[in-house]
Amino acid sequence: MTERKDIWQSRYYAIPRLYMTLAGLWPYHPIRDRYLHFVPTFTICSIILIPMIKACLKTIEDDWLSLNTDSEKAILQLFMVTTGLLYMLKSIVLIMIEDTLNSTRLAVTKLPFRVEYGYKIDQYFYPILIHCYLTVYSHVTATVAADTLYFALIQHACGMFSVVGHMLEHIGENINANFDLKPDKKNDKNYHKAFNCLRKHLHVIEFAELIESTFTHIFLVSVSLNMIGGSICGIQVLMNLNDAKDIIAPLAIYVAQLTHLFFQFWQAQFLLDYSVAPYESICRGNWYYTSERCRKLLLLIMSRTILPCRITAGKVATLSIESFGVFVVLMFLKMDERQNIWQSRFYTVPKAYMSLIGIWPYHAFRDRCMLFVPMFTFSITILMPQKSEFDPN
Repeated sequence: MTERKDIWQSRYYAIPRLYMTLAGLWPYHPIRDRYLHFVPTFTICSIILIPMIKACLKTIEDDWLSLNTDSEKAILQLFMVTTGLLYMLKSIVLIMIEDTLNSTRLAVTKLPFRVEYGYKIDQYFYPILIHCYLTVYSHVTATVAADTLYFALIQHACGMFSVVGHMLEHIGENINANFDLKPDKKNDKNYHKAFNCLRKHLHVIEFAELIESTFTHIFLVSVSLNMIGGSICGIQVLMNLNDAKDIIAPLAIYVAQLTHLFFQFWQAQFLLDYSVAPYESICRGNWYYTSERCRKLLLLIMSRTILPCRITAGKVATLSIESFGVFVVLMFLKMDERQNIWQSRFYTVPKAYMSLIGIWPYHAFRDRCMLFVPMFTFSITILMPQKSEFDPN
């Protein structure tokens, strides 16, 4: 991997490159090809996301080209292999859940989901079928492109933190107790190694902050929609407790939503854990066999790891395994709480739908706006394609 073009042609980035190309997000394609691949996605993303994504990919290129030893390249390659395994695991789990959902569907039903177009479904069955499958394809492609890019960026950042830790851990080795505490700056090899580690460490931190700024608003919408969708599925389960057949479908959707959300939180936990790897490596290394100026650099690196890098949802909540547990608990509490009038089962349906459209008066104004905007946006993206598909004019 000595050439820039060889980096993106390697098997480590095959899946993100493929789906980003389909979604019109691959920044190295000509503008005409990106429009032809996915016009609506490109129109939205090219304004805000394309420059940020290109900056992330440029950083990955520079990082690969900056690695000098085979051991450093092996560390980063291991993390990229992990990216592929994680995505395969996610796909297998979601496919199993989808099979469970399909087992409850009637044999005569050939549409991927229930739709209402205002026409006789038998008369316009094939146009409706084509539109439904194109909608599923576009949604799945965009989701896969975003997820694979997110996995690749997070694992690359974790790999670079591990590379920096590997370099720090080998500073001061093969030196006996009779070393010079104040050597000449030009001859202080450990100082130059530590300075190189400091530059790489700051570079990786900037890369992690770029990932955070790219995905923070996406995760705010994702977490909000998953909260809404999970609540709806929970309501459906509670309303059909006496009929096991009607519980399987909403329960499968609920588990699929949680699984997708879990992988997003899990990757953020990786970044939290590996961003403190340089601190632990310095503690394990032979820092006591280094010069005073080298120790000052090591202390500077350690001080920078006090606050680990993190991924947030709209700068509001930090994504981690702990926050995922809190998220799940809150969803269950919302479904099980019966302590006041409006939480009772008599008002479940009106409260749920009033909350979905942002007019429940007991929510804070900010919460009502957060609920209304995603629902309005989602409704528009579904209704407009349906209208244009059958508009005779």
